[in-house]
Amino acid sequence: MSQSLQADRQKSFLTMGQEPPLVLVYEDHALIAVHKPAGQLFHGYTKGAPGPLADQLKAYIKERYQKPGKVYLGVVHRLDRPVSGLCIFARNSKFASRLSEQFQDHSLEKTYLALVEGVPALPEAQLEDTLSFAADEAQETAHDKVCTLSYQVIQTAEQRSLLAIRLGTGRRNQIRRQLALHGLPIVGDVEHGARSLIPGTEALDPRFRPILLHAWRLRLQHPSSFAPLELRTPVPFYWEALGSSWDLSQILLS
Repeated sequence: MSQSLQADRQKSFLTMGQEPPLVLVYEDHALIAVHKPAGQLFHGYTKGAPGPLADQLKAYIKERYQKPGKVYLGVVHRLDRPVSGLCIFARNSKFASRLSEQFQDHSLEKTYLALVEGVPALPEAQLEDTLSFAADEAQETAHDKVCTLSYQVIQTAEQRSLLAIRLGTGRRNQIRRQLALHGLPIVGDVEHGARSLIPGTEALDPRFRPILLHAWRLRLQHPSSFAPLELRTPVPFYWEALGSSWDLSQILLS
């Protein structure tokens, strides 16, 4: 990597923790799809910049469509703060309900890319594990849930593996926790046992450090036309920080 390119990359890392630009992937009357950068909260309260993605998108809708009063935005799924990738939101409650049903009954297909430490024993497999989750608003005590995902090894190099992952269930932190449980922590995810950070992120505030997990593709039924819809977003620049040997064109999932 040239010195000028290294300098550009470092500048990009230094912007993490600032308000990111909104990157639209798809937009129509029913839904909006955007690329969420690592380090930004999906929704909820945060003190200071960057503001949550949902709030940023509401401000965009209000300005573009000159909407008076509050803007409706249906949150139908979420991504963890250090995870990048594709997110979709509904434009009204009817479409939110239809999209939520697809997430709940797993009729849509979510594909993630992950660069992990270690090499899986099998080139492809389905993992099923029972994980414990802390109490939430619906349940006052901790509870166990079955979590499933399938993976395919795309490449291996230097005791790291590039995986394409399809979720069977959509639990909180599921991919991160399941892979770590099987001795395959995601690069940069020190919270779940990773030994290495992404080069260039060492000095970042831990809140804004990315991990190499990316929501790459969604295949779903459009909530208005009911036609098949496929959406993708490319991996961020810092995936190159682990070297140029990772050929993302080798993704074989159809």
